[in-house]
Amino acid sequence: MELFFKWIKQHLKIKTFLGTSKNAVLTQVWAAMTYFLLLAYIKFQCRFQRSLFLPHRLVQNTLLDRLSLIDLLRLPEKKIPALRNAGPQLCLAL
Repeated sequence: MELFFKWIKQHLKIKTFLGTSKNAVLTQVWAAMTYFLLLAYIKFQCRFQRSLFLPHRLVQNTLLDRLSLIDLLRLPEKKIPALRNAGPQLCLAL
């Protein structure tokens, strides 16, 4: 059980829990695990060789754009930094 919580801290990046009830904590953990697994699956399907950090940053930077993450991962690495500065984006802070 301790290894599971260590893995959660290292990989899911849950800094604080938004609620204090058991249901709120479980919902947040399940949402973070789902996000992590979807990124890992897309990385596997695209045969992307780098870490999950880059797809995570691409999701953050292009969240409000109409772009497919799979298409973004298939771009040459030289074009990815240009996407980050492509246009105005709404900055959402929680």
